[in-house]
Amino acid sequence: MKKSPAVTPSPARSPWLFAALLSLAVNAVLFAWLIARPPAQPPAAPPGAPVAATTPVPTWTRELAPYAALGSFMAENNRIADLKWSEAQFAAFQQGFRASYEGRGLPLDEAATKLRDETSARVQTMVQTEQPDPVRDYFRLLREKENVRATPSGLHYRITEEGAGGSPAATDTVVISYAARLPDGNAIPAMGRARVKVAVRDLLPGLAEGVQLLKVGGKGLLYLPPALAFRDADWPAEVPRGVPLVFYVELHDINPAR
Repeated sequence: MKKSPAVTPSPARSPWLFAALLSLAVNAVLFAWLIARPPAQPPAAPPGAPVAATTPVPTWTRELAPYAALGSFMAENNRIADLKWSEAQFAAFQQGFRASYEGRGLPLDEAATKLRDETSARVQTMVQTEQPDPVRDYFRLLREKENVRATPSGLHYRITEEGAGGSPAATDTVVISYAARLPDGNAIPAMGRARVKVAVRDLLPGLAEGVQLLKVGGKGLLYLPPALAFRDADWPAEVPRGVPLVFYVELHDINPAR
């Protein structure tokens, strides 16, 4: 498969759009409830008393990982990043959560009430004016429900079997097997190959990046957004234009560049 530059995805209708829009609506209601709900009002801490800071945990244990993922889910789906708070503002927001968790909820004074109402209005406006993006929502659901990771380019992947060897570089030639399908599970037979020898640079951009995440003997699922697949003029006739592509890839061998 030849390397192609980025292309802007065209709208596509598919069964997963309904699920994505439902998730969007549910989470909008959740966040509106969260920021509008007054915190508990136990006796306030004495003036000048230090507020416990949140200690970052660099590596999550297996037991705590779901809690970290839930926090990320709530922040992402409830537009926390879109509020564009400063680091100091976000740190204060976190301290307020901790204060309530520790049973010393902070008073909702006039300034806090005003901020609550302004934030609620901003979030509701974003939800109401946001145009549905089925591709973005598809990848969001993958991250939330399928334990799929993302790279800065937008490639999503999940390693299904760890290999034991090294990983290829962009200048290497590899021996791989791959099969392609659509997000709804339908296979694309014309885009599958078994034990083919190919230069990494000649693969689709997303496939080339994903192969470099594998080790020899490893297998993985690569979820390519349209921008990492084909140019508009090269889009296969048998594939709906502008949809994500899913590749199951196995790396058999590497022939390093000389």
